[in-house]
Amino acid sequence: MKKIVLNLLSLTLLALVFNSCVRDTDYETPEISCTEPAIDPSSMTDIAAVLSNWHALNQAPNDRNVLEFAAADADPVYLTGYVVSKDKTGNFYKELFIQDDLTDPQHAVKLAIDQRSLFTRYDRGRKLYVKLNGLGLNKVHGEYVIGNVDGSDIRPILPNDADKNILRGCTPGVVQAKLINSPNDITDDMIGMYVQFDNMQFDLSEVGQTFVDPADSYDTHRLMKSCADDSELKLETSTFASFKDALLPEKAGSVKGIISRNYGDDFYVLRVISPEEFNFTNNRCDPAILDCNGTNIGGTNVLFDEDFASYNYGDTNITGWTNVNVNGGATLFKVGSYQGNNFMKCSAYNSGEDPLEVWLITPAINLDNSTGEELTFKTLTGYNNGQALSVYVSTDYSGDINTATWLLVNTTLADGPSSGYGNWVDGSADISCLNGNVYVAFRYKGGENGITTTFEIDDVKITAN
Repeated sequence: MKKIVLNLLSLTLLALVFNSCVRDTDYETPEISCTEPAIDPSSMTDIAAVLSNWHALNQAPNDRNVLEFAAADADPVYLTGYVVSKDKTGNFYKELFIQDDLTDPQHAVKLAIDQRSLFTRYDRGRKLYVKLNGLGLNKVHGEYVIGNVDGSDIRPILPNDADKNILRGCTPGVVQAKLINSPNDITDDMIGMYVQFDNMQFDLSEVGQTFVDPADSYDTHRLMKSCADDSELKLETSTFASFKDALLPEKAGSVKGIISRNYGDDFYVLRVISPEEFNFTNNRCDPAILDCNGTNIGGTNVLFDEDFASYNYGDTNITGWTNVNVNGGATLFKVGSYQGNNFMKCSAYNSGEDPLEVWLITPAINLDNSTGEELTFKTLTGYNNGQALSVYVSTDYSGDINTATWLLVNTTLADGPSSGYGNWVDGSADISCLNGNVYVAFRYKGGENGITTTFEIDDVKITAN
């Protein structure tokens, strides 16, 4: 009995001594003796090669055939890459993203590992040598994933297998985020990369919100916009993230994170390790917003009324209106019809255009001989995966969208559902402080690989006293 007690006391003392010598942060990557893995260079491959082999196996856009690696240990193959993700805050779960270079990556891939707290062993910047024998690669929910093969599925690598077959380099490097000029420049090759966007801010509708919507069960998407070109990118945050209740930064600036796809593989998202990835210290770049604050608006005098009932299905030429694709593409607003009701609609789905930006502008509506003017209209969305529509007014539009002064209209727009079509939603705006000729514009902005929501517009009307 005395011997057992002494051994326990000795272990306790050793633990105390060890704890007194190590800072809390050192537990993430314990400093232990290390020998660089002795791997024959001829046995190594890179991410570009394995992705190329997968694409060769999957020629059609919707193909999802598993690329399987030979199981024979006599001829081992090791994939090399650098860790860029970190699961400490809970926004990444049982996954490691690795890319082919610390500062200028060209390709990246995800390792699915059935283990939590991966950051304690596979720290950011660490070079890994992943033994591919017996594993497989496939595109899962829009991400390129390596793991165990289960029929046509990819399953996480078991912890014991990960310990044996994922070898660590000795000295971690410093990961430098790759600068991407615009969300419009994102491609599939960037999925899994650690990147940076400058001149970004959260959409006005997101200001004052937390990273995660309490009503969401899994992930929340918050819309960010570029101050440079008004392009859009959604921030994806897990409901299990430790910072889920933190407020979104209100200003503008740079953000770093990992490019991914949403679970439904509908659009690109950015995933951050923590709020420290945001450096939003600049003033916001919001467009000027219409703010009339009138009283007694919307009388019985109808100044303008268009319900599109006199046009045929598919028409794009509406008398007096401007319907223009600013990038020169073929997609425009066109007349749709359902149960005898006509409306204008637009969608980036199957458009072949990315980005897609289309403006539908009313004829001039003169407000000089009226007071208390109010704009009303209806919107409806289908297969909603993002807010693609915005409404503007101008008093100096003369045919060139880029030279006109546009005021953003803060109004209610349809939102949802993600599958099928929703119901008509009434929108309105006080425009009583405007004079002369006024133009109302409905701008659709999305892209085939981004926001593809179908937006429908009807019953555009201006009433006054």
